[in-house]
Formats: sequence, C-alpha cells, structure tokens
Amino acid sequence: MRRLRIITLACFLLSAAALGASTAYQVWSEDKTIPVIDCPEEPLVLSVKDSGTEVLMRDVTAYDEKDGDLTGQLLLEGIGRASDGDITVTYVVVDSDHHVASRSRTLQYTDYTPPRFALSKELRYSMGSSVRIKDRLTATDVVDGDLSDRIKVNSKDLSPYYEGTYPVTFEVTNSLGDTASLTMDVVVRNYAAGEPRITLTQYLVYRKAGEPFDARAYLDSVSGGAVEDVAIQLPEGGLSAGVSQVTYSCVGQNGTVGSTVLYVVTE
Repeated sequence: MRRLRIITLACFLLSAAALGASTAYQVWSEDKTIPVIDCPEEPLVLSVKDSGTEVLMRDVTAYDEKDGDLTGQLLLEGIGRASDGDITVTYVVVDSDHHVASRSRTLQYTDYTPPRFALSKELRYSMGSSVRIKDRLTATDVVDGDLSDRIKVNSKDLSPYYEGTYPVTFEVTNSLGDTASLTMDVVVRNYAAGEPRITLTQYLVYRKAGEPFDARAYLDSVSGGAVEDVAIQLPEGGLSAGVSQVTYSCVGQNGTVGSTVLYVVTE
C-alpha cells in the first residue's frame, strides 16, 4: 500500500514537471513581437476622385520579426476625422500569432467640400396638402455621393393646416463626420386667383465669396406673367457670408403679386 502511494506520488510529480516544462517552453517560444506598420510622416495628398484603396495604401508597408514582410496583409480600416479635426486614413495588419497593429496617416483632399443640399422646387405648399420636403430637397457629398436618405428635418411648429412661413432646419452628415446645416422657410399658403407662378432653374445655389452673381440667370419661366416683368430683390447690402434670400416677384394682370425665393449660400 505504501509502495503504491509512493509510485502514485512519483507519477504526479513527473506529470507536474512535464506540464511545467511544456508551459515554460510555450511561454519561451511564443512570439511576443507586434507587427510594425511604416508609412511616410507627411500627409497623403489626393483628389477625392483618386481615393481608391490602392491609392490610399501608397507607400505603406508592414513588417514582423517572425513573419517578415506583411505588406500584402495590410488592410484599410477606414477614413475618418481625428480629434484635432484632421482627416485620417487608418491601416491595420495581423500577424500569424494574431497580433494586431494599426497606424493612422493624415489625409488631405485637394478638392474636398462638405455635404451640399440641392432644391429642385420652391418650399411652398397649399393649406391641407402633404408637406413632402424630401421630394425636392436632396444632398450630395464628394466622398459619399448621394446623402439624401440621411437628411434630418428639424421643425417643431410646421403645420400644413395653418397659413404661415415656418423656418425649418435641415441637417446631413457624411462618413467623415462633417455636418451641413441649412435653415430655409417653408411657406404654407394657397395660390390666389390670378397669382403669377415664377419658376426657377434651381432654388438653392452655392457660390464663393467674391464670385460674380447673376440672379436673372436662374429665372426660368412665369405662368400668368412675363419673364421680363419679374423684379429681383437682393438682400440689403448684397449677398453676405452664409445664407441669403433673393426674391423674385411679378404682378399679374389682376394686380395679384406672385413671388418665389432663391437661396444663395456664400462660402
């Protein structure tokens, strides 16, 4: 009985020693190195039209002490904005031991512009009708393309059953986190008998400060009046930075005045 206990104890000690040796070997032989991603310190300067994966990965390499060159394993994790406001592109790579490394690089677009809205019809609705703003308001972005389905409409008081002019704020955000915000007036009012209806080629335009502006170039047609009789009124003092309203008006044959508004965003 005593011999059996001694043999059992010896076997236990040998197993424990073997397990300890195996564990020690695994710890000793385990790869603790982290892959290294190398990319130039200077910003990557591109056009938004040249932002394919291959271009974004230009001059970026990866290396691991155990696996060697991992450049072919590099992945583009994404593009976003850093806390300091810079646009950054982030790369990631994984070695054979599942160690992950990532690195970000500043990205500068030569022709980037924030999201922009477009308005194909005036924001005027008859009383009691359905106010469907998104059937005429769209948004696009040079990075993401069409953002129309992301437009948020912020209005607390708008009612199609009460005549009035309601300021409504529209917002849209692209994948870089840039938000465009624009406040325009939604008008709820029935058309009067004989009121001229003025049609513009577009109802929202963007311009750079100092650029020439020809308001009459956006005048398309007039129903119930003549184009040459349309009066155009710019804001007092002219177009300023931000959003301005240019008013087009025309007097009908019975003296009823019709009008519409062009919104001009001066950047």
